[in-house]
Amino acid sequence: MVASIVGNYLVAKDLITAEQLNDVLREQSKVRVKLGLIAVAEGLMSQDEADRVNQLQAIMDKRFGDIAVDKGYLTEGQVESLLKKQGNAYLAFAQALENQQLMSIEQLEQYLIDFRCENNLTVSDLEDIKSNDVDRVLRLYLPVEGEKYLPMAGIAVRTLMRLVDTELYPMKAAMVTELEADNGAIQYVEGNPGIHCGLAAKENNLLYTASVFGQEEFASVDMDALDAVAELINCINGLYASALSKEGISMELMPPEYSDRITKVTSGEMLVLPLVINGCKVNFVMAIDNKIEMN
Repeated sequence: MVASIVGNYLVAKDLITAEQLNDVLREQSKVRVKLGLIAVAEGLMSQDEADRVNQLQAIMDKRFGDIAVDKGYLTEGQVESLLKKQGNAYLAFAQALENQQLMSIEQLEQYLIDFRCENNLTVSDLEDIKSNDVDRVLRLYLPVEGEKYLPMAGIAVRTLMRLVDTELYPMKAAMVTELEADNGAIQYVEGNPGIHCGLAAKENNLLYTASVFGQEEFASVDMDALDAVAELINCINGLYASALSKEGISMELMPPEYSDRITKVTSGEMLVLPLVINGCKVNFVMAIDNKIEMN
């Protein structure tokens, strides 16, 4: 998620191209973050010091951390701490950018200062994004009055990342009563409180989601494709109901509804969380103690 949020910002600012971002995302899955990059990101070493250690590695049969300790750049305790961060998603993205010779971690950090200012984020908010923790990231995209939707939104996003697109990312959510849409699938989960949720979109924006989850190449978002989307919603709600059952709360899933002939989705009050899935905007809609209808 962090790679897509930051990467698409870099594309929007013409700092990298969309094609380069795709290359970086592919590279990211294969990279092992170098200790020097993490040390620079953490402010424990300068880029020049890290480059110096890398040069020494070419003539010395020693690990980066051992050389850095010998040179007095790091302590053994700092090396041990840095080694634990090599699986960090943000740092893997930064490493991939560096491997593709697009920018250094220092340059990326400078661009993120602008990103933070332009999006009215605090330093702590930026750390939440870098954490790649779904709940910490989503909290930044939900309105204050939408905080109660975070548990459901978190399960939905994690499920969509796992089953549809690992690189999806959110846009700003809003509390509304109406959403324009051409097709969608919704489901009511009966309980106390009752919950309605689903996915709705314009044109063929749900096509990728339906095809990947349904494991079938649909030509358009027709009723067969929406049947797959409805089954995906059922999976999300099943996970949500299971989580609540551990707290002694009983929920019952009603049969999903879906349609390819709508103009809008309405509710007395609902949260609309836009998600960019494979480049297409898809809306995850949720309502607590309010009915969602497709009209």
